[in-house]
Amino acid sequence: MKSKIASILIIIATFIVAIIKIVSASETIILHWDFWGNITSYGTKYYIIILPIISTILYLVLLHYEKNPYKMNRTSKIKETPSNFIALVRYVRVTTPLVLLILLYVTLCSSQVINLQPLIIFAILIFIIVFYIYTYRKIRR
Repeated sequence: MKSKIASILIIIATFIVAIIKIVSASETIILHWDFWGNITSYGTKYYIIILPIISTILYLVLLHYEKNPYKMNRTSKIKETPSNFIALVRYVRVTTPLVLLILLYVTLCSSQVINLQPLIIFAILIFIIVFYIYTYRKIRR
């Protein structure tokens, strides 16, 4: 339940940042950065609404996988056991707010509220990957 509340609050914050940017006087947002965080492309401020929409769609997809975790991995067959179900649901519950947090961070950076620090995104992604490996090894096949 805490994960769902956190995820919904992050999506609401992403929408608020996007709407504030659209209403503000600035006409451009940052569309792209290179690997080191240098700005490489600007665009119209209306593109910022794409990020909260992506966040919402992604949340709904991950919510579906939380309810049906065995549909996540179609390549390797995971035995449908109570312990595997719990491990997969926990993985989705932990990673969903983190992925949405990345999208909120990118929205804040695109709207030029804060400067992009690629290390923050990389750190969250590395945690998600390590947690995936941990969960994958814990699951019984």
